[in-house]
Amino acid sequence: MTLPSHAQVVVVGGGIIGTSVAYHLTKLGWRDVVILERGQLTCGTTWHAAGLVGQLRSSHTGTELCRYAVQLFNELKEETGQETGFRRTGSLALARTPERLTAIARLVTLGSCYNVEAHMVSPEEIGRRHPLIDTKRLVGGAYIPGDGSTNPVDTTQALAKGARQGGAKIIEGVTVTGFNVENGVIRGIITDNGKISCEKAVLCAGAWSRELAKSVDLKVPLYAAEHMYVVTEGHKAITPNLPVLRDGDGFVYVKEDAGKLLVGTFEPVAKPLPMSKLPTNFFFGELGPDWDHFEKSLLNAVELIPLLGSLGIRHFLNGPESFTPDNGFILGEAPNVAKLYVATGFNSQGIVMSAGMGRAMAEWIVQGEPTVDLSSFDISRFSGFEINERYLHDRISETVGRLQQMPWPNRQFESARPVRETPLHSRLQKFGAVFGSGAGWERANWYARDGVKPEYEYSYARQNWFGCVGGEHRAARDDVALFDMSHFGKTFIEGPDAEVELQRICANDMSVEPGNLVYTQMLNTRGGIVADLTFTRISENRYMMVTSSGAQSRDINWIRRNLRPDSRVVVTDVTSGFAVLSVMGPKSRELMRRVSPADFSNDAFPFRSSKEIEIGYAIATAQRVTYVGELGWEIYLPTEFVGPVFDLLIKEGEDLGLRLAGGHALESLRIEKGYRSFGHDITPADTPLEAGLGFAVAFRKQADFTGRKALEKQKAEGVQQRLAFFRLVDSDPILLHDEPIYRGGVYVGRTTSAAFGYTVGSSIAMGYVPYSPDDWAGWLGNGQFEIDLAGVRHAAIASPRPFYDPDNGRIKG
Repeated sequence: MTLPSHAQVVVVGGGIIGTSVAYHLTKLGWRDVVILERGQLTCGTTWHAAGLVGQLRSSHTGTELCRYAVQLFNELKEETGQETGFRRTGSLALARTPERLTAIARLVTLGSCYNVEAHMVSPEEIGRRHPLIDTKRLVGGAYIPGDGSTNPVDTTQALAKGARQGGAKIIEGVTVTGFNVENGVIRGIITDNGKISCEKAVLCAGAWSRELAKSVDLKVPLYAAEHMYVVTEGHKAITPNLPVLRDGDGFVYVKEDAGKLLVGTFEPVAKPLPMSKLPTNFFFGELGPDWDHFEKSLLNAVELIPLLGSLGIRHFLNGPESFTPDNGFILGEAPNVAKLYVATGFNSQGIVMSAGMGRAMAEWIVQGEPTVDLSSFDISRFSGFEINERYLHDRISETVGRLQQMPWPNRQFESARPVRETPLHSRLQKFGAVFGSGAGWERANWYARDGVKPEYEYSYARQNWFGCVGGEHRAARDDVALFDMSHFGKTFIEGPDAEVELQRICANDMSVEPGNLVYTQMLNTRGGIVADLTFTRISENRYMMVTSSGAQSRDINWIRRNLRPDSRVVVTDVTSGFAVLSVMGPKSRELMRRVSPADFSNDAFPFRSSKEIEIGYAIATAQRVTYVGELGWEIYLPTEFVGPVFDLLIKEGEDLGLRLAGGHALESLRIEKGYRSFGHDITPADTPLEAGLGFAVAFRKQADFTGRKALEKQKAEGVQQRLAFFRLVDSDPILLHDEPIYRGGVYVGRTTSAAFGYTVGSSIAMGYVPYSPDDWAGWLGNGQFEIDLAGVRHAAIASPRPFYDPDNGRIKG
């Protein structure tokens, strides 16, 4: 087929993702769509995928996307006449240990939230459903009847046929070599067969996406790994339609394949694969067997299915798959090139995600913003360093195995660390800090003391840090706690038009006097929350935006995207220039007076104000603000001054009961106080009115801020759900997040975040439940609430207000 001179949308890559995006674009009425494929459809990595289709994921968005695959793969044959090979055989998630059984039970309870049928099953029932299994090694598992598998090549061909029927053109044998970008906007695609202009483009080139993106300085941090499976000889005992097996403890999966068994692995230590090792025309290519690497996985599979020990191996498949450093997909509009979209890095889940992601990306392209919460997959989440090849090589060796390893609460990555350290890192280590990693930062999560070993011992019950964090929590509530928050994202927004632009972009009123703080959200056009942050007005033309390290890149990208082209505003990341010390607790005022001559009284230093102060031998900015629900100050100072100031605070705070505190204590404190966390309690799918954050929306201001019309409509019509607060009656269970909430035995919602509340004495949580303006507080207070924790329901008390200091007396004292 001749390359056209123009297309409305060009899709780069003819695997299952690219064809799905094109198919769904045509379903939305965009018919001028062209797919460019350098070889033949599926020739990269799609063709050798195992084709597993499992519905349950740990998030609402992920599960909805997977559920749609089951629906679409069933319908494509009727629509296009092309077989997909989809078989609904069901699947069995297997547990060899009680801990794995708990993890599976948590996932099964989520099925009730997402309308996915799933049942816990005994070893005996597992044996009845899959007679080849030696159940003596199992303690139980789960059966998901709607799961199955599909033929990746046939499914891609069905999507391609559907796309063609909708008007799309598919051109094979054309290699994309670059992109034509003018004034930061995609204008066309450069190929070895000429150029094609376009209005929008989508990069769906799988493992080859990173190299292609470099041509426009777009950072796509993915890296290939060798993914291996074997196909056995046939045997009469291998009957059709056996359930797919997922054995996380053995890090293997098994499916019946035309009377044979396919056995694959996501091994704990994978083999990273530099793409430079592959030939240019790597079409339908294989890497060759590596029996030494695969041996342990195969032995685990033989333990599970003894028949495997007597079967010959018909084929050893070893092919490249691309993985990302955080195991999240890479989606969305390129931060540096408008109208160039990316859909790649599916971490060996491209088949099951193809339908849902294709639809979600098509809607994003057509409407200009996501229609579902895809924030955790947004390409703009990355900080930039993740493109480092050594970092990717080392991290990918771990992320592959993460697909089947135990999903422990608070589990930390172990590889490719450290990347970024705060100036106080070595000092915190001497005090017993145990670090976690976020956005590359080494962050103190807790401090080991009283003989506790300074490393994680994971569990679904109280982990080994429970007592240590309890002491940190109580110090913040009763005395004074010191947090190193230097990893905060700090950004200057400055210029003559800074206020005018922020008034349009932010929901709250940004027209405040210098020295004042503004807590606000940034919204999408539907009123959904895309960012939750604090601004300090430093001067008439300068604001400092403070956000979490994990959200900063995304927040900066949102602001830059929404600035008017002619605005006189400069956005600068100044994170590395400033350290942050957070001094929190009822004795924080006394401690601050000991280290600074400034007046910290309520009159001189009211809540949400900012002042320049002397502290020790340094000049710093102190902000009276809190994320723990106590009187306190955050101290911002140049990084070279923070060490001596830290030492001074430690010395002067000793007789005040000062204690260093970390991220786990912060989480417990903020949930007790009802402070929301972006990505958990508030997302692009939630509005400020639903989240109880209406106080941060300035309807009174004249600016037509993004999302205003949607919020005004919702305010007039009333919200259908509202964030509520929950506390377990029993003090033993440990809630985490995403647990089903029941009222009178009826499912009404799920928890969004949870932790043990050391002040209230039991686990506490937040979660959205139905809302009615007619005595909602009474509906909560009089209801018999339960929260399902791994299949066991625990009585809970519900409240429309936080359980700790709902009137904010502590923070303003």
